[in-house]
Amino acid sequence: MLRDVPRLTVVVACMLTAASAAAQQGFGPLGAAIEARCVDCHDAETKKGGLDLAAAERADATTWLTTLSRVRDRIAAGEMPPPDADPLTADERRDLLAFCSTTLARDVPKLPRSPGRVTVRRLSRTQWEHTVRDLFGVTVASTAAFPADDLGYGFDSIGDALTLSTLHLEKYLAAAGEVAEAVFHGEDANAPAVRRVEGERMRLLDGPSVSQDGEVAGLYTNATIAADVPLPRDGVYRLRIRVGSTPAGDEDAKMAVALDGRELCVIEVPAGEMRVEEITLPTVGGSHRWDLAFLNDFYQPDHPDPKRRDRNLRIDWLEITGPLDPRPTPREQQWLPGAGDEKQPAKRRLLALATALLPRAWRRPVAAEEASRVAAVGEEALARGEPFLLAQRRVVQAALTSPNFLFRAEPGDGALPAWALAVRLSYLIWSSQPDDALRTAAARGELATIAGRRAQVRRLLADPRADALATDFAAQWLELRALVDRMPDPERFPCDAALKASMRRETELLFAAVLREDLDVRTLVDADFTHVDARLAAFYGIAGEFGESFTRVALPTELRQRGGVLGHASVLLVTSNPTRTSPVKRGKWVLENLLGQAPPPPPPGNDSFPDEGAATSPRGLREQLALHRQQATCAGCHVRMDALGFALERFDAIGRVREREEHGVIDDRGELPGGVVLDGLPGLKRALLVDPALPRTIARKLFVYAVGRDLGSVDRLRLDLAVDQLAATGRVTLAALLELVVESDAFLRRD
Repeated sequence: MLRDVPRLTVVVACMLTAASAAAQQGFGPLGAAIEARCVDCHDAETKKGGLDLAAAERADATTWLTTLSRVRDRIAAGEMPPPDADPLTADERRDLLAFCSTTLARDVPKLPRSPGRVTVRRLSRTQWEHTVRDLFGVTVASTAAFPADDLGYGFDSIGDALTLSTLHLEKYLAAAGEVAEAVFHGEDANAPAVRRVEGERMRLLDGPSVSQDGEVAGLYTNATIAADVPLPRDGVYRLRIRVGSTPAGDEDAKMAVALDGRELCVIEVPAGEMRVEEITLPTVGGSHRWDLAFLNDFYQPDHPDPKRRDRNLRIDWLEITGPLDPRPTPREQQWLPGAGDEKQPAKRRLLALATALLPRAWRRPVAAEEASRVAAVGEEALARGEPFLLAQRRVVQAALTSPNFLFRAEPGDGALPAWALAVRLSYLIWSSQPDDALRTAAARGELATIAGRRAQVRRLLADPRADALATDFAAQWLELRALVDRMPDPERFPCDAALKASMRRETELLFAAVLREDLDVRTLVDADFTHVDARLAAFYGIAGEFGESFTRVALPTELRQRGGVLGHASVLLVTSNPTRTSPVKRGKWVLENLLGQAPPPPPPGNDSFPDEGAATSPRGLREQLALHRQQATCAGCHVRMDALGFALERFDAIGRVREREEHGVIDDRGELPGGVVLDGLPGLKRALLVDPALPRTIARKLFVYAVGRDLGSVDRLRLDLAVDQLAATGRVTLAALLELVVESDAFLRRD
């Protein structure tokens, strides 16, 4: 109970203040009841919990309305008054909630507007990858070596949490160099690169030993030699082999050519002088193994002609030329100037490159002197004797390692300029930079109006790049990224990396469907469909033909519990321990991520519970937690948290349905404060679907992700009121919540 004192005192303060307005609102009896119950403990002398009711009545408007909002939520949830206090009558509860809602609706719009200050944000790894993809149409492998991004309020888009280390700079430099090489690749279809491997350098892959002492590889019996040759990209390549043979028997020597173990052709090699055999074929980029095999060895030691007794194969070299086809320029790069007129001075061409590149890469207007400074990096390369191609790469590398690229810097105080607002919009919805249409809309002043901003939000959401809201925002909000680190007991709960990847994708696809189809956000909790591949369908027991790709399926009645995130194995696994389920973790997850009511940290010494406790104790997990709740310091938080978690006990530690556990038949009932009984997951869903905290929480999560900081008191009051007003009209969609966030002072302005 000690942990509930602050909540109780807040409720009492608000009730007393409400009582002062009771006559005006028609709540006279309620005011008298509050006066009788609360004042003795919360006057200026007693100040139980540190609260003086008289002082509370004189609080400023923001503090008063914030308190009133929390009172409304606690009363609505049945948490207040606490169990050891006299309960409110039904009429008192109704009237108090009405008073809170009416007062908030009337007074919150009068609060002073303040956008707050946001620490400059570095691009997260995902944002870096998406930005480079949309800027140049390339992806690079070196981003996998980026240090993990730190989280703030559950997201990696928070400026206060995103650090920059020397290791970051080293990895950014390497990745920028890789991007520059991909953009200015130096390929010329008229003079393609030639990659040669000498026969005597190739390795023996199969068969007896091969003679590689001289300048050729001599295959004197059936054998295979191989060479690993990387190719820069998908394209058309010419394979040339200089080969010869010695005569024997009635046929020519036969050589099989294979790529990565797949036979391409068989070539007959007549005896005589060495000759060059040639094959042209399309091949994907990457490292490949090229195999050359001698197929028809022949040996006749008693042949009258000593020169025809032994058929052998001799391989001088293998050569791969290409790509032979012109390298296509990605659509994303078509704005980039190429090498330009070679008659023009190199410095002018480099300046033209920097002038075109920087406004896009740095996502803002760029002064002429800034472009000149970056172009000078290329000029210095030329002065060192490097070719023009490398000078171009140096310019790109300099642009991508500048703080102007790595950070989302925003100017001064007040309303954001149009270009900065465009950047906020694109990184909110795409986790990437603005496209041409958004930049154009900003330049035309369209983002200065509500209609213009709303049109751009809807356009960005219709683009495939809006999937980033599922793979970046939702994956962090719902803690799906933690799946990779969860290691359940492999004997009791087998779950490999591939299955965990399928679990995560199912939840991302549900979020994407709710977004794309403009469904009510409550569909995230209770849907009549899901998405499965063959692996997940087998795990869930869903009949049908499925493959590696995901298919949307309507859930039959017996599997309807799988509809919504609480029935997804991803959430059930991420909220479990390695050897058992955890009602505490699951209840805490629901409170934090769906109801926006994160419990405070547990007191010292009460923050853990033996992981094997349920299996080794003569008491079941439910009984152990009941004993835990008897501790005064723990009861306040666990009453609701445990009830929510027990409603999910029908699922084991990796999300499989079960009927029994170590101590008998599963009991998945839970009782919330106020006497609401949850009959398993169906009951939990019903409670969540009518709880106004659900859409408010989703909006708050979007706000933090979009703005890059936690909500202040005024932010929360204004956003909650806007969500409540939206909910009063009927459906609440993700697009509508995004529009509320975009129209907030915190998104449109900065201090």
